[in-house]
Amino acid sequence: MLSPFPPVESNDPFRVLLTPREAADVLGISERKLRDVTVPHGNLPRVMVGRCVRYRPAALEAWAAGREEAAAGDD
Repeated sequence: MLSPFPPVESNDPFRVLLTPREAADVLGISERKLRDVTVPHGNLPRVMVGRCVRYRPAALEAWAAGREEAAAGDD
């Protein structure tokens, strides 16, 4: 299966962090919904770089997998 996460093409070690817009695009949700599911309102972890919010691709993937399992268990 191909990963929905964009490949890291930069030598910048912090490029592995996604902006809120990039994270929302990867998850297929709006930036507002992303804020709603992000700590402290929700359970999606974030990384604060100064006052900027960033997301680790692995955290997005784990969060999405957890949502998938919860939905499957609702049957």
